[in-house]
Order: sequence, then C-alpha cells, then structure tokens
Amino acid sequence: MTDPFAPLLLAIAAPLLWGWRWRRPTWQVLVLGVGSWGAIGWLSLLPGGPSLRQSYGFLVGFDLVLVAAALVVRPLRWRQRLADRSLGRPLLAVLAPALVCAVALAWRGVILEFPSDGFVYYATYFGSDLLDTVRLDPLRYSAPANWFFTAASYLFGFPEALAPGRASLLAALNTFLVLLASCQLSLRLTGKVALCWLTALLFLLGMGHQNFSFFHQIALNGTLPGLALVLAGATPLLGVLQGATWPGVRRVGQATAVLLVAGYIAYHAHGVTAFLTVNLLITATVASLALWPSRQRLVGCAAGAALLLLALNRLPWHPRLESFYAWPEAMRFVHDYRLLGHRFFYFWPSLPVATWEPVFLVALAFSGVCLWLWRSWRRPPGAVLALALLAPLVLMEWWAPFVNDLVFKLIEPDSAYRLVWTSLFWISIPAMAWALDQRWRVGSHGGPSRARGVLIATLAGLIAVLAFPLELRGRPNVFVSKVSHLLTPLDEVRQADGATIEPILGSLRELCDRNPRLEGNGRTLLSDPYVGAVVGTRQCLAPVAARDITKLAAFTVESGQYPGLRLALGSPAALRAWLDDHGVDLVVLREAYTPYMSRIAQASNHWQPDLITSYADLSLNSLTTAQLQRVGFRLVKQERGLRIYLRTPVAPR
Repeated sequence: MTDPFAPLLLAIAAPLLWGWRWRRPTWQVLVLGVGSWGAIGWLSLLPGGPSLRQSYGFLVGFDLVLVAAALVVRPLRWRQRLADRSLGRPLLAVLAPALVCAVALAWRGVILEFPSDGFVYYATYFGSDLLDTVRLDPLRYSAPANWFFTAASYLFGFPEALAPGRASLLAALNTFLVLLASCQLSLRLTGKVALCWLTALLFLLGMGHQNFSFFHQIALNGTLPGLALVLAGATPLLGVLQGATWPGVRRVGQATAVLLVAGYIAYHAHGVTAFLTVNLLITATVASLALWPSRQRLVGCAAGAALLLLALNRLPWHPRLESFYAWPEAMRFVHDYRLLGHRFFYFWPSLPVATWEPVFLVALAFSGVCLWLWRSWRRPPGAVLALALLAPLVLMEWWAPFVNDLVFKLIEPDSAYRLVWTSLFWISIPAMAWALDQRWRVGSHGGPSRARGVLIATLAGLIAVLAFPLELRGRPNVFVSKVSHLLTPLDEVRQADGATIEPILGSLRELCDRNPRLEGNGRTLLSDPYVGAVVGTRQCLAPVAARDITKLAAFTVESGQYPGLRLALGSPAALRAWLDDHGVDLVVLREAYTPYMSRIAQASNHWQPDLITSYADLSLNSLTTAQLQRVGFRLVKQERGLRIYLRTPVAPR
C-alpha cells in the first residue's frame, strides 16, 4: 500500500483476470470491481470494526487472492481461453472503445481551472486526508465525503501524491469504467460492434453540463463510477426483458435486487445515480407490462405510482425555487403556467450553451418514432423499449404537473439538468437506431429504404452538430460543441489551475510545523479567493475566502467575502479589529496579477471570464508591509511573486 500505483493496478487487474479466467460477463466484472471499492467502506462502520485504512488493506488481500486464483488454479486453461475466438468480438466492441478513449483522455490531461467544479474536487476533496472522514448515511445522501473520494485517495495516493497527472489518470479510469459498462450493454442489446463505438462517440461528444465536457466537470467525482455500477446492475433486468415469455417472479426479483444493491452503492458515490436507478425501474416495469400484460400487476403498479406522486405532492416547494424563478429571462430555466387556478412550475434548461439539448431532442424523437411503430407490434424488443421510455420520462419529470415535483421538491432546480443523464442517450440512441434499422432495412422495391436513409442522415447530423461549434451573429447558440473544451491546451489555463500558487505550500506547511498556535480552531489565512482555494485544505489554516459558487463575478467578491475590510483600511485600529474578528494569523498577497481571460468561462457564462485578474482590485491587495507591521504582522517569506506575513505573538506582560 506504500506505492500509489500498485493498489490501482491490482484493483483493476483482479476483477478483469477473474472475469476472463472464468468467462464471467462484463457486468459482473464491473459489479465486483467497482462495488468492492464502495462496499469496503461498510467494514469500518461496523461496531468495533477496522479503520478505513485497515479495510483497504483487506481489499488488497482480497485482490491478491483473486489474482492468485486466476493465475494458479489450472493455468493450462489460460491457453484455451486466449485461443477462444469468441473473445474477439467483446474485445473489439467493449474493451477497445473504452480503452482507446481512456488512454487518449489520460494522455490529453484533465483541465483544473478555478473556479470550475473539477478544480474544487482536485484541490479540496483530494487535498485533504478523507480516509478518516467518510460517513455513509444509510437513508439520505448527505455525507460530506463518500466512498468514491476515499477509494480515489487509496488508489492514487492522495493527498500525499497530489498532482495533476494523477488527477488525469483518475478521470481516465472513471471514463474507462462508464464506457466499459455502456459498451457491454450496447453489445448485448444490438450485437453490433459499430454501434458500440457510436455509443462511446456520443458519450464523448454529448456528455457533460452545458459546454463543459464531462471529462473536465464530473470525471473527478463519483458520477461516472456510479453510472458504471448502475448500468452493470441493470444489465440482468434488461436481459430479462429480452425473453420471449414471462420469466417468473423469482428471476425478476433477483434481477431487480441486483439493480437495487448496485444502485444503493452508487448512490453513495454520487446522489444523481439514484434518479437513474429509479427511472430504470419505472421504464422496466412499464415495458414488462407492455410485453406481458397482467391486470394484477397493472393495478399494483398503478397504486404504487399514485401513492408515490401523492407523497411527493405533500412535500413543500424547494426553498430556492423562487430565487431561480426570479432570474433574468435570458438565463431562466424555471418557468410557470396556470391551469384551473393552480400555478405549476416546469423546467427547461434552455441556457445559451446547453449543448446536450441536441442529443436529448434526438433521443425524444427516436423514442416517439419507436413507440409509434411498436404500438402495432405484437412483440417489440423489450430492453430497447425500456430505454426508449427514458427520454419521455425525463421530459415528464421536467414538465408534467405533480410528476415534476421530483425536480422542484426533492432537488434544487439548478441541478435538474442532471436528469438528462438518466435518459442514457448515448446508449438509447444507438439501440433505438438498431431497432428501427431492423424494420426499415429493405424498402418495398428491394433496395435500401428511404426511411433508413433518413435515420443514417439524422445520426450523421447529430454527430456533426456535437462535433463542430456553430455560432449565430458571433454568439454561440444552443448547439455549442464540447470538442473545443476537450481540445483546450492545458498551458492555456496555467494561470488558473493552481500551478503558480502550489509552490508556496511547502513554506506554509513549514510555518504550521514551527508555530503550533496556528493549528488552533478558528485561525485563518487572508488571501484572495484563488489563493485560498488552492492552499485551503492543504495546510493548517482555513482561508477567509475561497471558491464560492455564489460569488463568481468581481462585484460580488469584495462585499460578499471580505465585508467591512475596505472601510477597516482607514485606520490601524480598525484594521487590527477586523483581522482579530476574523482570526487572521497569516496573510498571503500576490505582488502582480497576470492578465488572464478564460475561454471556457466566455463560452459557458458560468463565471466572469477575467475573474482571477479582477482580484487585483480587491481592497486586501492595497495592504502594504508597513500597514501590516503596524497591526502586528511581519514579512516572513517572499517567493514566486507572493508575500507571506505572519502575526507576531504578543509578548506576555
């Protein structure tokens, strides 16, 4: 466990060798591999159980046993297994696209730009030792840290070996996991190698939030491994829907239990996976009723749905709903209408750069065509039918009265866009295209049908829209490609990724070691928010200001994060009082601010593009060495364009 890469290689190799050696399906390999990372956390929560570090030591032992069993038990079987020609298809359709994408993205590297979410995951969560802070609430997702960050700390040696290169490897591993789960499901549904590669391509181009690529936004949190775990757990249930006859309550119950267990573990990697688990259960239930009609099951499901909607309806509106509704019309995604004297809210994330809208609209269109055609089929493809229902269900959760209480009562409206991920558009679109192609392959004259040509043209047009940025009158419209984000050079964001600030961490830690009084509760470090975000959890003092998602414009920073400081600069007494009130023991000031304009911020409108440069106008940067000396601070270090001031302890009388 002392080598950061040894546990990682072991954690990947053990389930893969087990699966290949004993011919286990990919979904079982994923459940064993990813599920064990999450399940290991429960050992430390048992009364008198081992610590988390000891628990991950048990995981090392378990992986070693798996590897030894795969390599030692009847080793001659490996020759037969490697000579098996049936391996070629899953390797080409499942492993190859996941591996190619992961290697390419790891080589490219992940962008860690302040104040994006990726920067926060890297500098905050991986910047502190989470192995002793994980908490798993059994019912609600409210843990300050979860098993994913703990597992990542174990696998990659965080925080001892915190480095952007390791963060890129972590993001690539998460990408590999979710694409492995997605491609294996696509192969099981369609049997087509080309559609598995299309699945990977749609994920790369369409997954994310607005124009943020998934790789630079959510690849450093638990969303992707959580999705991988849910997709793997849903594979048996979707496989049941492929059968010709009703499989029986026992088999359906077993498949549902696998999904629920996988979904529960994934829920503690990231809460959004709960909506995917619920939506898959809903669509699988509706698909089973369409395939094998049963009055008894229909009445039971309808009663359960009615009770759920009634329970949701009795919950109060989310407290932040009205604030989002009050946004300017150009940025508003919460709207309302009145019907029969009642006010209903609906959600549509029509921001100027909501780049996943094309894939969601295409998924809706394909769903509509499939459902219209299948109305007369005696036997539609069951698993594809369940996937085809996902996009309409998401639309109902955004728009339909009472149903959209899920959005406006259980989660914040600004997080409702994440429900689009539960449509699984990167899997459902190829699967529905395959099902439609089976019907339209040959026209009435024996040649390729016109409808099949329209289908191919639609897929080609979707890929073109996602791959190439389009602009109207010099401004990006809703079809802004994520490719430009994926191709942003890492050097371009060097002024905002913490690389220019991190070198002072050694000096700050040295000061913490030499001055035990700095370790006290309530002691803080005064700096601009960018410096505070970089060093915040990686030394002993809490920053007065760091990344605040509500303070992403320059005019909100001074009053919101340094209230009263500008007035306090007028006299030494007032300044001393302000510093005392905020518990400031250390002051870190930048000597100059390099002009920096964020291209990603310009495209996304998420924060002021020159936010970091604008910090030069903060009142704290007008502090001089003479001023700080008059209030009890002395200059102790000056390096790399930064000045560090330490509070001088008051001599005892």
